[in-house]
Amino acid sequence: MSMTDEDQRALAVKTVAAVFMPIACVAVMLRCYVRGWLVKAFGWDDGAMVAAVLFYIMFSACMIGGTLYGTGRKFEHLTAHERVTAMKYWWLCEVAYCFASIFCKISISVFLMRITVKRVHIWTLYTVMVLTVLAGLVFFFLMLLQCKPLSYFWTRTALDPTIEGHCISIHIIITMTYVYSAFAALCDFTVGLLPIFLVRKLHMKRQAKVAVVGILSMACIASAAVIIRFPFVKTFANEDFLYATYQIAVWSNIEAGLGITAGSLATLRPLLRHWLGSRNDSNYPSGFPTSGRRGGSNARAVPLGSLEGNGHRDLRPDKLAIMTTNIESQRDTQNTWGGSTSPSSSEERLTVDHHPLPMQGKMEVGIHHTFEVTRTTDGGYAEDSHPMAREHV
Repeated sequence: MSMTDEDQRALAVKTVAAVFMPIACVAVMLRCYVRGWLVKAFGWDDGAMVAAVLFYIMFSACMIGGTLYGTGRKFEHLTAHERVTAMKYWWLCEVAYCFASIFCKISISVFLMRITVKRVHIWTLYTVMVLTVLAGLVFFFLMLLQCKPLSYFWTRTALDPTIEGHCISIHIIITMTYVYSAFAALCDFTVGLLPIFLVRKLHMKRQAKVAVVGILSMACIASAAVIIRFPFVKTFANEDFLYATYQIAVWSNIEAGLGITAGSLATLRPLLRHWLGSRNDSNYPSGFPTSGRRGGSNARAVPLGSLEGNGHRDLRPDKLAIMTTNIESQRDTQNTWGGSTSPSSSEERLTVDHHPLPMQGKMEVGIHHTFEVTRTTDGGYAEDSHPMAREHV
């Protein structure tokens, strides 16, 4: 027996919620494991993402519940009880969606602040968070108070003349939904493009930069769902509300699910290093020497993906950036000590003559400067030396 158009719409809503909800939950659980147990640096961004996924679970559960009573179907094919119940589920979805989006964007912004040093970038992220909270709260209260009494949003579909109440013009709802969607897309693109400016001047290989930007910018893909949802906002004015607005439900769920999943995946690099082995030299970008590299130096390095709390017990959770120091020397190709090795982009080269030595030639001295940037209690930044600096002459 072939499915009707209404059955297909209801199935689409139910399927999207059933697929994206477990994916987002697994991503957040892995994030909690990494941040809470593996690196022991659970922060406000992780707490905000946990809050986001809890509201997202409520969102998805209400979507699935709504399909059991009438979401995706026409009013004429539903009983009064089914219409009222399905509309009530829809209203709960709107509430859950607002808070899931707010907490998700706050989490991503706070996460990026952990690796942000420039003041202009910090203020950009603060602006994103303020706009996200303001737009989300305005949209939430609009959805909450659009009808008086509040329950009239769903009881009006019972078509019972004894039920009294009124709602604001649906065109105001449509306009505000457009405005909120524009703010959401702007914030998503901002936190998605900002990592490019964070790493473009770092001394590392091009492939490493691309990988880091890709990981940190994954949350930007949620904006695609917001843009796709734009043409369907006008369906709010359709008299067959549950039948016409199923696309809004689908793409809103995809937006929130992608944002939560991508924002959590960006924190899982320490888990990959834990599984693949933290001593794998390929995990370290150029300019961050590790044990056994370049003549067996003892200097330890920290890869960019774990600048704040990464399993190394000597790192403080307030640390923002680290550069390792290593001073080493070796003969160049003109002496009998063997060929020289080209320095990485983070090295400074000093060439000095050593005529008193029996073997005439030049000695190359590679200098790696060590410093760390920490956030102070007054909101400023302090720079001090790293205790792991080593000198080799």
